[in-house]
Amino acid sequence: MWLEAKLVISGIGIIFIAIVISQIILFNSLLGFLLIMGIGLILFGDMFLGHKIKSTKANLWYERPPGGKELIVIKTLTGLLDLAWADKKPEGKREFVYNKQEASVINTGKDPIHTLAGARGCIAHESIDENVDIYEAEAVNQWTEKFNTNDIKEIYYAAKQEEGDGV
Repeated sequence: MWLEAKLVISGIGIIFIAIVISQIILFNSLLGFLLIMGIGLILFGDMFLGHKIKSTKANLWYERPPGGKELIVIKTLTGLLDLAWADKKPEGKREFVYNKQEASVINTGKDPIHTLAGARGCIAHESIDENVDIYEAEAVNQWTEKFNTNDIKEIYYAAKQEEGDGV
């Protein structure tokens, strides 16, 4: 929505500048050429900024999601933070498309987030279907290093064995 507003404001400004250019070109073609180049640079800057905002999904930080949607901050397996708007479903289920695949997360309400624009949502991890408790996630990362595996069943079994040995 904000990019569209920027486009309309820039368009109106360019129309006003074009009116001035038409008068200047009559008297001095060099100044007219410089004004045309200025308009081109403004348009190029707007297109570049709009492309970067859309390609990095930065617009999701400062826009409210449409009705019936919620902002999901996804922490991927590689540590990347990504954003998606998810459809609200019954019992806290949120469905969205991520990496061209259907995905879902259960928002238990345990760790809610909200942006300055008013979007509400939760943090999710790419490999689980519940919102992420940051402290538990950090502990799990340490366990994967400690037990030298990424398989949760192996980590659980090794932790149980270690717990039994210590008692």
